[in-house]
Amino acid sequence: MCPSRRVPVVEPIRASHRISLPAFIMAHFALAALINLIFFAGNAFTPLASATGGLFTGSLIVNVLLVGALIWLLIGRYGGLRPYDIGLIVRHVPAAFGYTLQIWMIAQSIHMGIGFLHHGEIAFHPLLITNGTEAIGWLLAQILGSALFEEIAYRGFLFPQLYLRFTVFAERPALRLAASVVISQLLFALSHIPNRIYLGMSTLEIGIDMLMLFGWGILYTLIYLRTGNLFLVVGVHALGNAPSTLFATAPFLERSGESFLIYMIAFTTLFALPLWRASRRTLPRLSRDSLPEAA
Repeated sequence: MCPSRRVPVVEPIRASHRISLPAFIMAHFALAALINLIFFAGNAFTPLASATGGLFTGSLIVNVLLVGALIWLLIGRYGGLRPYDIGLIVRHVPAAFGYTLQIWMIAQSIHMGIGFLHHGEIAFHPLLITNGTEAIGWLLAQILGSALFEEIAYRGFLFPQLYLRFTVFAERPALRLAASVVISQLLFALSHIPNRIYLGMSTLEIGIDMLMLFGWGILYTLIYLRTGNLFLVVGVHALGNAPSTLFATAPFLERSGESFLIYMIAFTTLFALPLWRASRRTLPRLSRDSLPEAA
């Protein structure tokens, strides 16, 4: 007899203190403006990044502090939420790590193959040769910083809390879900405006970037709904922001191309392939006897 497996009990998510939701939004937007337009613009973290060869960046430090101030203090202590309520479930970490490693390895295989076809040889990415520490620091700033904070804040907290509050749509669950996703991810996109101003983007460039961020936010939310694993979404988000490509690749797969490749792999493995396999299982099996007679 096979040993029975214990099925984890799915608990309902608590609603946070009513004031904590608008307080979080206002606090994050205000801090984003302060950090980008004052501290980043004033190169406050440049000495730290230079001293560590890019291993510890301002982005890492700031987002770790945001996790402490906004997630632990405002959402947890004041909002009355447990780690479970915002998707921080420790038993999900191994699966998230395994999946993140898999899509990273798939991406490396594609980069290596495309790079060989384009350059005629397999070579390491120039950034790894010139400053491997900076590449590690870039990824570290995402896994422990930006991607971690944004996933907890906008997919783990804001999205489900909006859903709990949209009781006016209680009789229309699809509309309730859609409204929660759209509003939470619109706020996610808008929270990046101070950073884009700091980067010197024009109004048109910021507008286009907002649309892209809104789209990525929708994708992250769908992955969270598909898997129920927030740490897995952190992994996809981190690799999307910092692909950490090992090999020299073709120009169209550099920078934003690297990120797009990660998202395409995630979409294919989590949505397209499962749907294709399900359709294959549900298609009726045709036999020779079931085919119509030729006229």
